[in-house]
Amino acid sequence: MSRRTRLSDARIAAGYSQEALAEQLGVERTTVQRWESGASTPRPFQRANLATALGLTAEAMEATLGLTPSRPQPFAGAEPSPLLALQSVERGRPAQPGDVLGLLDAARPLIDNTLGATSLSPRRLELIEGRIAEHLVTYTRTPPVTMLSVLATDILEIQAMAAVRQPAMVQAKLSEAQAILALLTADALMKLGEIRRARYWYGTARLASDDTGNLHLQARVRAQEAMLPYYYGPIAQAVELARSAQALLPGVASETTALAAAAEGRALARLGDAQGAEQAMNTAQRYVDQADSLGSPDAAFQFNHKRLLLYLSGTLTYLDQPARTQRVQEEALQLYAAQPDLVTDPALIRLDQAVGLALAEQADEACRLAMNVVTSLPAEYRTRVVLAKTHDVVRALPEGAPQRPRAELTELIATQT
Repeated sequence: MSRRTRLSDARIAAGYSQEALAEQLGVERTTVQRWESGASTPRPFQRANLATALGLTAEAMEATLGLTPSRPQPFAGAEPSPLLALQSVERGRPAQPGDVLGLLDAARPLIDNTLGATSLSPRRLELIEGRIAEHLVTYTRTPPVTMLSVLATDILEIQAMAAVRQPAMVQAKLSEAQAILALLTADALMKLGEIRRARYWYGTARLASDDTGNLHLQARVRAQEAMLPYYYGPIAQAVELARSAQALLPGVASETTALAAAAEGRALARLGDAQGAEQAMNTAQRYVDQADSLGSPDAAFQFNHKRLLLYLSGTLTYLDQPARTQRVQEEALQLYAAQPDLVTDPALIRLDQAVGLALAEQADEACRLAMNVVTSLPAEYRTRVVLAKTHDVVRALPEGAPQRPRAELTELIATQT
């Protein structure tokens, strides 16, 4: 069997056209054609990238290319080879100075090749960054289950790229992309009530963000992760995560620190710390006023005035300030009404209203509003996070409340789980 057949068969089995494989490896299509025809042989670092792309071991790659590894043999009159010098050192016999220099001479180009190796062209990196930006814009308008299927493809593709040694700048960009995709995945799983899986993906997002050195991204991951314990408990953990996010950017006014402060305030209110909640929300308001909003105002992880009102709604509901709470909620719902494709946030605000009614001992009205919110949502948006918030309404009902509305709301939650 010719090299052309072996290499082309391996490429086809891996699902690549010549053009796609060239793009993956950062080479020209004609280069792949020459490899398959036997006109040229991939360099060592190219063979490593090629093996990764085709899913082959190093040995299988050598065999596919028709290469037979050979061991250097000394002969009379030859200078000692760097390999033999290394072997002599390994056996405990010191190498001569000339041998060591030869070893260093041989090692240097190998290191240069490794550092210069990349399977990712600048154009491919631009395409990845473009897709990430698109995901951030569409995320808030896409059901979580649908979004997960979209994210999975890019997660696998970028992981394959990151597994190959890349230059530091490229690797940092890939780690940033991995962090964002992991964070979107964790958030979607959180909404679906997949608590364990969400926690694991938040952990992955942390690892990837920490690999970038980007403090804003590291803080963003921790601030977003605070939503998991806020909705599913323990709430004190939400405070810890929100504070750890702010500690990464002390005194910095940004959308990230505004989100972290708002997350802290909302959680403190649930824990009964009214003074701490007010202080945190004041900080969040100040940061929102000072921060420069970039990108789409309703993209995932953007924290603007409208999102601040969502967090204020949750905070004030538990601070026993009905008049102020009503003003905030009405303003928020009016802003969200201008964009009907944003579904989950206004539903959560209305459920805050239902919690407020329950705390005010208006049980019938609270249960009626909560049931209307849930049943009016499209089925794909009746997620566990919405049901968790609906269960907060049940918990807020006074003990002496009529049993029928409580039972009906509890049954509705059960049928949607």
